[in-house]
Amino acid sequence: MNNIEYMKKLVLLFLVLITTFSLSSKTIKLLAIGNSFSEDAIEQYLYELANASGDTIIIGNMYIGGSALSLHNTNSVGNVPAYSYRKIVNGVKNTTESYMLSNAFKNEAWDYISFQQVSQNSGQYNTYFPYITNLITYAKGYTTNPDVKFILHATWAYAKNSTHSGFANYGNNQTTMYNAIVDATSRVLVDADMDMLIPAGTAIQNGRTSSLGDTFCRDGYHLELTYGRFTVACAWYEKLFDKSVIENSYAPASISPFQAKVAKHAAHNAVLKPTEVTSLADLTNDIVTVPFTKQINLSFASVPEEAGWNVLADFNLNAKVENLRDKDGDFTPVHVTVVDRFGGTNPNGPTATTTDMNLPAGATSQSFFGNVLAFGGSTEPTAAIRFSLLDVSQTYNFKIFASRMGVSDNRETEYKFSGELNPDTTIYLNSSNNTTNYVQANNIKPNYKGEIVIKMTIGPNNNNSNKFYYINALQITPNTSSSSGVQNLKNNSVKVYPNPFSEVINVQVDNSIDKIKLFGIDGREIRDIDYSNTDNKIQISTQHLHTGFYVLVVDDKQYNIIKNK
Repeated sequence: MNNIEYMKKLVLLFLVLITTFSLSSKTIKLLAIGNSFSEDAIEQYLYELANASGDTIIIGNMYIGGSALSLHNTNSVGNVPAYSYRKIVNGVKNTTESYMLSNAFKNEAWDYISFQQVSQNSGQYNTYFPYITNLITYAKGYTTNPDVKFILHATWAYAKNSTHSGFANYGNNQTTMYNAIVDATSRVLVDADMDMLIPAGTAIQNGRTSSLGDTFCRDGYHLELTYGRFTVACAWYEKLFDKSVIENSYAPASISPFQAKVAKHAAHNAVLKPTEVTSLADLTNDIVTVPFTKQINLSFASVPEEAGWNVLADFNLNAKVENLRDKDGDFTPVHVTVVDRFGGTNPNGPTATTTDMNLPAGATSQSFFGNVLAFGGSTEPTAAIRFSLLDVSQTYNFKIFASRMGVSDNRETEYKFSGELNPDTTIYLNSSNNTTNYVQANNIKPNYKGEIVIKMTIGPNNNNSNKFYYINALQITPNTSSSSGVQNLKNNSVKVYPNPFSEVINVQVDNSIDKIKLFGIDGREIRDIDYSNTDNKIQISTQHLHTGFYVLVVDDKQYNIIKNK
């Protein structure tokens, strides 16, 4: 074959591939009539998923917070301009206030229009009628696409520890609520003659069976801002475009590969089996970590678009972010956990700051808050977070930024650090209208478990009537660029091997030692190893351990070890 013929074949193959790709691409126009649950579901990540597969989607969301179908029906009858109309085109969102349903239905030739019930009524069949059929009839009178299809968005059950008052409709039981939503939406889909159901609730319930557990809500009912929202967006993508989301290359930079894996499998199985839960307990976390030697950035309640930021979106007890990324985006062994819950999130942070922390707007625009005196019928006089799996031989520096704009009083916050060295280090920051100040605590050494706890409450100068305190963003930096992890074993008098290990782990020492302890990746102590101080080599049986990551502490040295089978 000569060069000309070869080039002709290559061109032909290229044209075939382009044609095939084009034929498989879709353009979809989607309008949701909803509330904060539709905001959680489609305003983040759905466009990106479609774009990654060569598809196009225009997204509209007619938003009223906490709106039930009955209110949407009332607004349609009165043509009430009560909506915030969010429209996403080419990935850019624009918002128009005081919008009417009739104008939204005419705004585009929508391919799909979706409806959902308010969350506390989502599992109560009788609350859907006659409102949903009235709304469908109303939409048909204004839409410019005669082939428009109507979607029922089947939302998710609350977290098990949710304090939402509507949880009582289901006996404050997550499984009861999930089953009620499945039953109600399955019947409504048929009885209202709708075209498609998005099994968002089943996707979330699937995700909860993974090792991520019941962490998919940030406040007990709204979705966790990163992998929680991504899970539901994956369900919408796969259902709308009829393409396996598992094969989609997109994942948000703010989540780990394992969280993305869980989200995609949870959504994919929900689309395959929308009325039953599929266990993801066997999904493994194959994340690769690097030693924590570079700065870690952490925001509270906000999702910065910039790379190198982690997000703690859930303020409830035991909310956790594992394997925090460093500023270069690499995963570390370090975890952060809420060990004393906050009161909630506040959206009134600054969008522009001038500090040498170089904080992006997404890291400062929201905060976690607590309150010593009653607010909304409850108090959270203290709150605390715990960093774990830190190097016990290392010390760390912290910078904390907090701000609540638009206030005139003093909202000073106290931050107390507990570790091994300087265990009562306390710093204070007045968060009122703050755009220029932060506070810093240096040389904080973890306790023998590799933990540092930061406890928050009001400072002595706080004169706010509810005694509010805040945290928006945090940076933690090791004091040196080295770590005592497994990468430095050659220069250490202690050797830990093999790593990864299977049935035994060996500890070889040149000198006597005082203690050997084994911890899980969550900081839980598993074993306090018995040995003779005269032993130069200790062999530890690990047959009983599950596959995964562990931390071995030998005196003041920490070794990150992996069991591979």
